[in-house]
Amino acid sequence: MYNFDSLSLKNFLRINAGFLVNASIQKIQQPSRREIILNLRANGESRKLYININPKYPHICFINEKTFQMRALEIPKSPPMFCMQLRKYLEGSRIKQITIPDYERILELHFEVYDETGILAKLCLAIEIMGRHSNIILYDFRSKIILGSAHNISAQKSSVREIRGGIPYIYPPAQYKTDILKTSYGAFCDVIKNSPDIKGALCAHYYLLSAPLCGIILNKSGSEEELFENLQNTLSLKDTSALLELWGGDDFSSALDEYFANIMYEDIFKNKKTALERILENEIKKLSNILKNPPEKDKALVYKQYGDGIFQYIYLIKEGTGSFTTPEGLEISLDKTLTPAQNAKNYYKLYSKAKGAYEYSSQKYLEAKEKKEYFEEILFSLQNASSYQELDEITSELIMCSLVKKDETKKQEKKITLTKLTFGGYEILLGKNNRQNDYLISKASSAEDIWLHAYNCPSSHVLIKVKNDSLPPPPSVLEFAAKLVKENSPMKNSGKVSIIYTKRKNLKKPPGGVLGYVTYKNEKEIVI
Repeated sequence: MYNFDSLSLKNFLRINAGFLVNASIQKIQQPSRREIILNLRANGESRKLYININPKYPHICFINEKTFQMRALEIPKSPPMFCMQLRKYLEGSRIKQITIPDYERILELHFEVYDETGILAKLCLAIEIMGRHSNIILYDFRSKIILGSAHNISAQKSSVREIRGGIPYIYPPAQYKTDILKTSYGAFCDVIKNSPDIKGALCAHYYLLSAPLCGIILNKSGSEEELFENLQNTLSLKDTSALLELWGGDDFSSALDEYFANIMYEDIFKNKKTALERILENEIKKLSNILKNPPEKDKALVYKQYGDGIFQYIYLIKEGTGSFTTPEGLEISLDKTLTPAQNAKNYYKLYSKAKGAYEYSSQKYLEAKEKKEYFEEILFSLQNASSYQELDEITSELIMCSLVKKDETKKQEKKITLTKLTFGGYEILLGKNNRQNDYLISKASSAEDIWLHAYNCPSSHVLIKVKNDSLPPPPSVLEFAAKLVKENSPMKNSGKVSIIYTKRKNLKKPPGGVLGYVTYKNEKEIVI
């Protein structure tokens, strides 16, 4: 992953200054403690300036609806305190000026606003993109007094620079490097001469150079003279080809947005997926422990044998004896204070109690077995999930199982979308999780459609759509659909897998059954 460097910030401002200067702030949103969105309007156009100060990927860019969704941004109903503060001072105002302090990754947005007394105040929003020290700070430009910040830094946290409301704003400690635009070719040669690591030497000596950018420029340069010229052209922004190559696109602003959106998408998706997997794996582990100890029926039967043995040979048992052995060799312990009949009655009571306990534990054992199989199916769907929507569908299923708490701040669930394919003139639908499988069976299918599933194994449900006046699908279509089932099952790498199929009208959803669970009849089998 590449860091958002000083030169990228400088180029971002160069490209977007025409829009930013004199743009009005229509709305300020704060999706999280480390993210701010400024909704700007200028030149008849509205754009969202996204500021992220997460130490993992701090950056500034304009975002669109697609990358908004990729970043999984959720606007809270109750805005955080800093967001309220920014709205109080800046909402409705215009950006009068934009500056970047020399060689710093700090974007300064300057505003002129009237305070409560009607006096014109000059405010500055300093966006500091500096790795783990990244921050967003609002301060009075004249007095330099900080009004608020995204997160405060106390003297205990940093002995170098304190940040909190009511104290003066100061810049971070200056770096002691050289501006390559103000150096000679001879001095440049002295820096790289006899250096085993030219890239490291250049980054350590000159401003605005990051290691990845320096590597790109080095690869494009055939000589020291060409390297010097390419570095000067890049750092003066006469040539931005290296920057475009760094962020991977022809349009710098869009490339920047998409690069970080993809990084965040992968990171957020992976973290959410891992968290859900951990929940399911823990539940499956608990259920597996329960299934290690199946209920014992023999214990109840022994009590019945004792009772039967006493009644069968009651004429041979003397009162007051402590034990009795039947002619068959069954030894029975007796209570000396009770009659043989009373001892038998006690054993029948123990039998009845043990039998009830066995039936109860058997029911719980069966429930644990079914629940384990159900959770294993969800886990399989989760491991194969590839989008936020699939994760959201699985999450809603886990909420129904009381494994995940419902988040009241979440938006209403999106409509379920099935994967659709076409083969041999037939439309084929694929369900990737239990919610999709349930929707496929309940809403998307007709009586004559062909349903396919792996035999005795978790898998996606696949449906071949058949029109009422159409012939049954040919073997080639069945084989294609069966291969699709195999590819979406834990047996995808196995040599042979049995796939069952039947008409949709032969499926039945048991009352109270879990999502996606069906019984079937008149099934046929195809081996893939």
